[in-house]
Amino acid sequence: KPVNDQHGHGVGDLLLQSVALRIEGCLRGSDTAARMGGDEFVALLCNIYTPEDALGVAEKIRFALQEPVVTSGDISIQCSCSIGVAIYPDHGDTAQDLLRLGDGAMYRAKKAGGDTVEISAHSEESRALDEVGCAGSSIFD
Repeated sequence: KPVNDQHGHGVGDLLLQSVALRIEGCLRGSDTAARMGGDEFVALLCNIYTPEDALGVAEKIRFALQEPVVTSGDISIQCSCSIGVAIYPDHGDTAQDLLRLGDGAMYRAKKAGGDTVEISAHSEESRALDEVGCAGSSIFD
C-alpha cells in the first residue's frame, strides 16, 4: 500500500512481480510459489526433511528480497520480509494447519522487528495454541 500510494499502482505491480520472480528464483523445479493476496506469498517446498533445509531456503529468499527493485524510471524500492516456516508432519498434518502455523510464525517474525525468519512451534505447542484460539493464514509478508 505505501508503494502504491507514493509511486502508483504500476510501480506497486512491478514490485509484486519482482518479489514473485525472486522467490521463484530461490526454489527448485519441484517447489511451488504462489501469491496469497496483497503482499503475502507462500512457498511449498517438496522433499524437505529437516528444519535446517527449510530455514536455508527461507534465508535465501529473505536475502534475495533485500536487494532494491529499480524501475525503468530509476525509482529504487527497498523492501524486506517476515517469513514463517511450518514443516509437515512436524508442525501440522494438513495444508490448513501448515498455513495457519506458518502465519503464526510469520507474525512472530514481524513482532521481533521484521526482516527475519521464524519457525513454527512443535506440534504439541501448536495444539496448545489451538486450544486458546490462535489462527492465521499465510507465510510471507
